[in-house]
Amino acid sequence: MSTATAAIFLASEHPVIPEGPATGLCMSVSPSGIVPVCAFKALPERQMTISVRPFDPAGDTPVLFKWISREYAGPLMERANAPQELKESYTCMIESDFAQPFMGMVNNVPVCQVDVYKTRQDVISLYYDARPGDYGLHLVIAPLAIQDNIAILIRTCIEYFFSFPEVGRIVTDIEIGNEWNHELFKKAGFRPYKKIRTSYKSSNLAICTRNSLRRAGFLLVTP
Repeated sequence: MSTATAAIFLASEHPVIPEGPATGLCMSVSPSGIVPVCAFKALPERQMTISVRPFDPAGDTPVLFKWISREYAGPLMERANAPQELKESYTCMIESDFAQPFMGMVNNVPVCQVDVYKTRQDVISLYYDARPGDYGLHLVIAPLAIQDNIAILIRTCIEYFFSFPEVGRIVTDIEIGNEWNHELFKKAGFRPYKKIRTSYKSSNLAICTRNSLRRAGFLLVTP
């Protein structure tokens, strides 16, 4: 990873990069059963470690299902086969070339789940001017998670994602009215871009670039 650092700071803010199946970030997770750590930070002043690893459908689906069930309780989540459907969904994502899931951990305890995907191959591209090199970020947070810890985890994920030269911008959509998440992504280096209205919610799009990270005072440090 360290060999890419110098190139990251010199990369164009608007790279023109083809998004074929050989792009690196969304091909970086192998469904081989091996779960390596992608990024790691030791924070001795907080007595804390931060780590990011690929999502393991077999081991992580039960944890994720509990988190989702707490937030989205209802008939859909109560179906007997819902956990298996969730596992199959993430297995398909891992095998794809346009999206990949990760787990974020504090002191080796999972506290959030992060999906990264190519926005031009997702429905979100219908609501903004998606560019080559745009990658979306979707986040599921454990109940009672500490905002500052999640912000550090998101920044760690972003540093890892930006270590891939094909990544130009990282985009997320935050539901209007969710002030906790708005503040979270602001702390992580995202800046407001535009409001959008989909068929099921109104959101604010926020974008993070290498330049916005530098302006926010964050440094891209390779894991």
